Amino acid sequence: MKTIKYQTFIISAILLISIDRVNSQPTYPLLKGDYLGQLQPNLKPTVFAPGIVSTGMYERDFTVSSDGNEIYYSLFQGDWNTIMMIKRLNGVWQEPVVAPFARDTMFFFAEPALSIDGSKIFFLSTKPRANEKAKPGWSNQNIWMADRKADGSWNSPQPLPENINAFDEFYPSLTSDGTLYFCRTDAKTKISQILRAKLVNGAYQDPIVLPEPINGKGTIFNACIAPDDSYLIGCVSERDSSNMKRVTYMLFFHNQDDTWSKGIDLVNVLNLPCPNAISVSVSFDGKYLFFASTIKTIKFKELQPEWKLNSISQRRLSAGNGNSDIYWLRIEDGFRNLKK
Repeated sequence: MKTIKYQTFIISAILLISIDRVNSQPTYPLLKGDYLGQLQPNLKPTVFAPGIVSTGMYERDFTVSSDGNEIYYSLFQGDWNTIMMIKRLNGVWQEPVVAPFARDTMFFFAEPALSIDGSKIFFLSTKPRANEKAKPGWSNQNIWMADRKADGSWNSPQPLPENINAFDEFYPSLTSDGTLYFCRTDAKTKISQILRAKLVNGAYQDPIVLPEPINGKGTIFNACIAPDDSYLIGCVSERDSSNMKRVTYMLFFHNQDDTWSKGIDLVNVLNLPCPNAISVSVSFDGKYLFFASTIKTIKFKELQPEWKLNSISQRRLSAGNGNSDIYWLRIEDGFRNLKK
């Protein structure tokens, strides 16, 4: 009897400790509504989902499905860079997890882009193709694609064909009809360019290099195309209005004769809080612009009034600490006011 009572006491104690540990773990907030239930922005840019997506780590490269039920973004950690996924199930947003196609810790994954029907996702991966050897860091940059299964999960990803992945390719972006825009580093000059490949009968045609002024003075990279193909926004160096050789978000309108307008410095015109452009995307409905920024908005003096370690460490997990955060703002009628 004593043994049984003692065992009962031990089991009860373990259960109480386990319950206490479970209760002490931070719980993921109950989030409902579009865009994680965030207050949708006006024309003034705001941090997207602080503490959930923009956590003070290093987030960039945002894409949201056309039905609004899935969000993908990049999380950079230096020694491993990957793609996070958030799904809305039964009206409730689940906690972000590493996307199933981006869980190989030997290689980097970044820059997700969904097709408008949600049946495909494109992204950058450094995983070697059949004709490549594994290399460290950002070597072997190629664009990969995964198809959706009938149950909503993803098939194993495959690299796009050789006519797309000819050198170092990255940052895919798609129009509503499946046309692929992407970046390629020129093998000779080592300068990145923006290319376009049209989708014909399910196959991507040989890409063309976009003309000036897009691929003009300076360097352009990490560019997104509007879903209706009406404009392109890229990260451009040495063409900003301040002449300080910083990287800015530059807008180019696509004309009906397939030419492109002169670039407009969005950081200057829209007063974007961004010291240097990193990555940019547009929602499929054309209503919202998402961009990454490393601007510092928090001060040390605001975080450690008592100079304790706990308050100082909060800066590491706060948006605005100088790591990349994702911002968003509402686009006013497809930037047509700027086109005028």
